[in-house]
Amino acid sequence: MTTTVRILISADMEGTLAAAAAGSVTPGSSAYASARSTWTREVNAVAGSLLDVGAEVVVSDAHDGGSNFEVEELDPRVSLVHGRGRKFGMMDGIEENIDAVVFLGYHGAPGSSGVLSHAFLGSGIHELKVNGEAAGEGTMNALLARHFGAPVILVTGDDVAVAEAECYAPDAETVVVKKALSRSSALTRPASYVLAELTQAAERALRRFKEGGITVIAPPASVRLDVEFSSPGSALAVSAIPGTERGGTRHISFCHSDIPVWYRTAGAMWTLARVSQEQVYG
Repeated sequence: MTTTVRILISADMEGTLAAAAAGSVTPGSSAYASARSTWTREVNAVAGSLLDVGAEVVVSDAHDGGSNFEVEELDPRVSLVHGRGRKFGMMDGIEENIDAVVFLGYHGAPGSSGVLSHAFLGSGIHELKVNGEAAGEGTMNALLARHFGAPVILVTGDDVAVAEAECYAPDAETVVVKKALSRSSALTRPASYVLAELTQAAERALRRFKEGGITVIAPPASVRLDVEFSSPGSALAVSAIPGTERGGTRHISFCHSDIPVWYRTAGAMWTLARVSQEQVYG
């Protein structure tokens, strides 16, 4: 592979070094600024390593409302996707001739023992399955990447998130930045060691990709999503989307052969579920 490789870094926050309790990933909280600074260092470690060996890097701010990074603190060579109202949410930028993908700061699926484990909503999704198997954000995002011909070459996060990646990105390089002790506590490794590992893993991942050691897995012919919401109200709201099926007071399923349509429909589901949770009077 002699052409310039374009890498998308989908950067979430819960699976980074400084994230443990909910306040560390909540904008405006006392712990957020410090956690964001550490997160930025992790992104720069990975992006810098890829850029230094000739790749082009697009970073997608994949946390909360997508407006977390202080732009001037990021490596000036990266392009940044940020803000709300995005076509592919956490994976926005995937359509921009991307060759491979990095999942940085990813967390465990809902119901798992991972730090701040959830899927797409901070709370509200009790269980998520893709084609009958328990899944989280990584599984769904990897399927979208596969549709666009881009393999996941590196996954970083807590030990639970990295273990889950074996199912959707078995050939990817991985870095465990912390061990989950509970949903709101972690045993964090020294930052200097982790940042060095991130740099080295990114370089290895890109080298293996260029050599053909990490290849894209063909996506399935169709994909089924099953969601068990925490609230019957969320399921009721989501059931208004054409093509969804309600299989109980809290259960919704949706199946489609077009993965981008499937993924974007799921995004609409999360939006409706989030609105249904809001307590608004008058």
